[in-house]
Amino acid sequence: MRQKRALTAPGTSHSGGRTRVSQLPVQGPPGDRPSPRDRYRPTPWSSQRFYRPYIKSALAVAMTLGFTTGAVMLFLPALGRSIGSTWVAHLQAHGFAQIFGWAGLFLMGMAFHVVPRFRNGPLTFPWPQRIALTLLLLSIALRFFGQTLPSLNFNGVLLAASGVCVAAGAGIFAVTIGLVLRRGTAAHSPSETWLWMSLFWLIVAVGLDVLVVVQMAMDGREIASARPDSAFVHAGVVGFIVNFVIGISLRSVSAFLGLRPARLNVNRLGLVAVNAGVAVTTITLLFGLANEVLLVGALLELGGFAGFVYALRLFDGRDAPRVYTLRAYGRYEWYLRTAYGWLLVGGVFQAWNAIGAVWPDIGLPANLAAPALHVLSLGFVTMIIMGMASRMIPLFEGAVLPWHWLMDTVFASLNASVVLRIVFGVISTDAAWVGLAVSGTLGTFAMASFAVIIWRTLQPSSRRQYVEMAQSFGVQRADQVRQERDEDGA
Repeated sequence: MRQKRALTAPGTSHSGGRTRVSQLPVQGPPGDRPSPRDRYRPTPWSSQRFYRPYIKSALAVAMTLGFTTGAVMLFLPALGRSIGSTWVAHLQAHGFAQIFGWAGLFLMGMAFHVVPRFRNGPLTFPWPQRIALTLLLLSIALRFFGQTLPSLNFNGVLLAASGVCVAAGAGIFAVTIGLVLRRGTAAHSPSETWLWMSLFWLIVAVGLDVLVVVQMAMDGREIASARPDSAFVHAGVVGFIVNFVIGISLRSVSAFLGLRPARLNVNRLGLVAVNAGVAVTTITLLFGLANEVLLVGALLELGGFAGFVYALRLFDGRDAPRVYTLRAYGRYEWYLRTAYGWLLVGGVFQAWNAIGAVWPDIGLPANLAAPALHVLSLGFVTMIIMGMASRMIPLFEGAVLPWHWLMDTVFASLNASVVLRIVFGVISTDAAWVGLAVSGTLGTFAMASFAVIIWRTLQPSSRRQYVEMAQSFGVQRADQVRQERDEDGA
């Protein structure tokens, strides 16, 4: 009887455990006709690449309803166009698309790939991944068109359907990843607590979004109430996304950068401070509590951010040499370190905003187009996604990341966008909207360039290029070893 072999992709391994499997046709030896029973064999979860459709969808949302829409909305006041309720409605829908579309889908796709490997446990597939992606994309489209096209007679239906879809899609993701975290066979690590908190805040953010869209649908309004919408944004960005990114960083960044082991006691303090701050801030925004309470939340978050950066030893010297695959993009380190620098800056601006609410005389000179929020979302979230993706995706794919010079340009453009966002967002000047429009243009250019790079990396041609390079390197290395042996023998 022919022996069955596990079908795994290069660079992956199959972890034990009971899994749901998909089936792929198998080619036997020449002339061997498999029986109907053996014609299909199971494929382990570890050979799947669930992140591909999520990443492509995230890039598509970012380039349509995310970055591009945001840049257009900044250009309108710069061109002297009147901004009213329609402008606010577009910005709120744009924020939802950025949280659950660009950042959310990208991180969810990565989670389906890395979390099972962290925990060495099985993953249910493929239907949870497919259904969650479909529902989340539907929710983004329904929310955007339901909120930005007030002439429709069924806006309320679209908004309510958006809430149902995001609740179902995010719920499927949270349950699937939660089961992986609970069932894994590997020893538990400190990063898992951050991931659990990320799932918790994801559910909170979804609940707040459902509250927002139900209120809009029932009242027939196109603009969300300020309180629940602000609470949703904070729970989504800092609670869901920042917690998830920190959890992945704690597990992988030290190894990638060759850093010394993290200071785990300080990490625990940072975890408590960040999530206590998110809780205080979200509750304060939702119920309109005193500004002094909001200041407490902002200071807790800032202390937690600083504590984690210190715990990670991100700016310490290297403790081990870097190990790269062929043609790896080594300057992803710039992205990681810069991202955490912007996280601290964003925390400072959040605290400064809160201080200004308590003592207006020492607050920010201006607060145009939410500079603190965009320092966190552009400077930290987008920056670190780009940096981690430039390192992880070629590694997962066994592919070559093309156009390293363009990744350098993306880095410069995105940082310039964040700097301009700060300068023209907090300094009162007649050229403020023009400066913000330039910032939006630079950010959109960076996103478009990054999207082209990653899309190319995911193509079969990039994988073939890496295989050819690896084969050529292997031949050269074998010749070198053979020559060294001949010299030693002589």
